[in-house]
This record gives sequence, structure tokens and C-alpha cells, in this order.
Amino acid sequence: MIDTHLHLWRLDTGWYGWNTPALGAVHADSTAERATRELDGAGVMAAVVIQAADLLAETDWLVDQARREPALAGVVGFLPLDDIPVLEELLATYQDTPLVGVRQLWHDHDDASELASGTTIDALHLLGEAGLPVDAPDAFPRLWPALTTAVDSAPRTTFVLDHCGKPPFGDDRAWRTWEHGFRDLVSRPNVVAKLSGLFGGSGSAVPATRTELARVAELVREVAGAERTMIGSDWPMTRGRLDYPATITRLTELLSAWSPAEIAAASTDTAHRSYPLSRLRCEKMSS
Repeated sequence: MIDTHLHLWRLDTGWYGWNTPALGAVHADSTAERATRELDGAGVMAAVVIQAADLLAETDWLVDQARREPALAGVVGFLPLDDIPVLEELLATYQDTPLVGVRQLWHDHDDASELASGTTIDALHLLGEAGLPVDAPDAFPRLWPALTTAVDSAPRTTFVLDHCGKPPFGDDRAWRTWEHGFRDLVSRPNVVAKLSGLFGGSGSAVPATRTELARVAELVREVAGAERTMIGSDWPMTRGRLDYPATITRLTELLSAWSPAEIAAASTDTAHRSYPLSRLRCEKMSS
């Protein structure tokens, strides 16, 4: 499988103000070398590294880490989307690098409508033309309206819904609102659902029950289908609750009712279609 949601960070950079000692075991460095060992130990072929700071410096660092470690098949990094000429220059700069997607921490921005602004929509069109998808983190409930507008306004751009939008586990009323929004958003053909962040950490406020997790997996299967579903560990956000192999085991359990063809799609094929991953990098690792 390809783990499509793995984080790296060095706390001494000062880039991660959100990563405080209150997060317990998560408040520790996550290095490329450690990640590679974890992937190998869990039998995971490759991983896509996801940004965790809205800084070009972090993007450069993540790209450098991916260049050094073949198991890191690509980077979804931060790029500024508020200046089109600057974005065009950056897209040219990163053209032949492991950058395979773009993300910003829009859920932490003061203005939730920023994702649907005119300049951002223009930037999203550019990303689509460059073949770079856009990951949207923790979309429910604050980003839902703006994200829907962005998806409709840039139909040739692929949008990846990280953590399935952040289902509100343990709250039946909020769940019904989330499910309605999820069905509506993911019905668009340019939206891919990422089964990730569902075991605590960044994807949910409280731990989910197995029944709730099964409901999410079945909903994703029904609405997105395996051809628009990816799986991701969100490691090391689960550290302290689950180690990496246990996180991967829980992920594969979510697909236990899926057919072999569906499992193959969600485990690897959708990642290759959604992100411009180099098959050579992944084949090199599997040999």
C-alpha cells in the first residue's frame, strides 16, 4: 500500500506552534529516517508526506527529505495562493521535484471564506493545469461552504478531502450534518476522499468506536467508490494511542468488507491517479 498521509517535523525549527507538550507523544521530532523504518516494519511500500506548517521553508525541507529517502514518494506542501505571478514562478521551480500536491492549513486561518476568494480560485485553476491536487484539512464544519464553492469553481482541479472532512464522532446530531455535507461534496467527480486521521489526533476530537469507523468506511465506499478513495495513517498524530503498525492494521481493517479490486484501488491506484507520483520511485522500493 501507499500511505497517503504521513507527517515529518523538527520541533527545533519553531515552525509548529500548534505542536505543544499538551499533545504528549506527538510532541517529538518525526524524521525521515524514522518514518522509513516505520514504513518498512509495517510492510508499507511508500508514503506521501503532508505539510504541517504554512511556510515555504517547510516545503523546501520536506522536498529535500523526499529526495533523500526513496520511500517518501511525494510531498504535499504549502504554496502561497494569494499572488498569481509568485505562484507561477514557484510552480516552475518545483516542477521537477517530489512536490505532488498543495495544502494550506485553511481551517486555522481567520477567514474561513479565503479558500473561495477570487485570487485563490485563480490559483486553484493553475494548480489543476499543473496536475497538482489540493488537499483540504479538517473541513467540517468551518470550511464546508468555501470548499464546496472552490470545488465547483475549479472542476479540473482534484481536491483531496483529508480525514473525510473530520467526522464528528460521538455527536449524532453533528454526524447527520456532516454526512449530508459529505454526500453533497464528494458527489463531485473532482473530489477524492482520504480515509485518514480517524483514530484520534488531527482527524477527530474524540476516539471513534468501531461501529462509527465502519459507518465512515461504508459511506466512503458508497459515495466516492474505491476509485476516489485513498488511505493514510496521519502518523505520527496517532502516536501515544497506536504505534505505526497498529495504525496500518486499523486502516486495512476499514477495508475488510471491500473486494480485492476495491482494496487495490484504495491502497495504491487512487494515489497514483490523484498525485503525480513517480511509479519508478515506488517500483524501486518494492524491488
